[in-house]
Amino acid sequence: MKIDFKIFKPVENYEIFITGFAGIGIVGHLATKYIARNCDVVGVVRYKGEPPIVSIEGERLLLQNEIFSCGRVVGVVNNYGIHEAAMYDYTRALASWVVANEFKTAVLFGGLDGRLRRGDDLLRIVYTSAYKKMGLPTGEAKVLEQGLQIVGPLAYLTSFFEELHFPALVILPYADVTRPADPYAASVAVDFFSRLFNFPVDTSGLRQMAEELEREIEEVRRRLEEQSKREESSKLYI
Repeated sequence: MKIDFKIFKPVENYEIFITGFAGIGIVGHLATKYIARNCDVVGVVRYKGEPPIVSIEGERLLLQNEIFSCGRVVGVVNNYGIHEAAMYDYTRALASWVVANEFKTAVLFGGLDGRLRRGDDLLRIVYTSAYKKMGLPTGEAKVLEQGLQIVGPLAYLTSFFEELHFPALVILPYADVTRPADPYAASVAVDFFSRLFNFPVDTSGLRQMAEELEREIEEVRRRLEEQSKREESSKLYI
């Protein structure tokens, strides 16, 4: 499958490539999207069979797979997910594009099932052999335990970077699988990335989003409990 990288604006002096996908808690997508929110859209990645969706964000069209630039950091936001049939070719082309454009490293965001969490650790990491060999920072975070797996496009992309001997780091915060999205876990990932690479990002917006989501969940739970009580009460008069 042909994957096209179309650049609208030239970018210079970049160092770090980032991206993430809509996996557990949509953490990878949320983290990447949040970092990109004040960045310039400089291009797109296109392929036949991509989701036939566009929408409005602010005053602009939100396209499928947008390439953004924030100075040292350049990345791709996969706004509508990756078609399963294109997943292999898309991630292989993306890895090759990153290597060909001579980025210094890649940072990938994902999520871990929070039920696997032990102790107070907020996240785990995975890195390619080249990342370890080059002595790039890990923040002394623990590596993903043996026996646990990364799946989906994140797994493909990580394996392609390993195959290409390219330094890549995967940041995997624990996420709440009972919720459709976990912005708090995304904030943990972005905070870690920010400290590790000295790239300041204010994550208060993600934390506020997490608080709003918590209030919404509590309100839904309250309404369900009230409805259940009303139904139980009505049975008493039958």
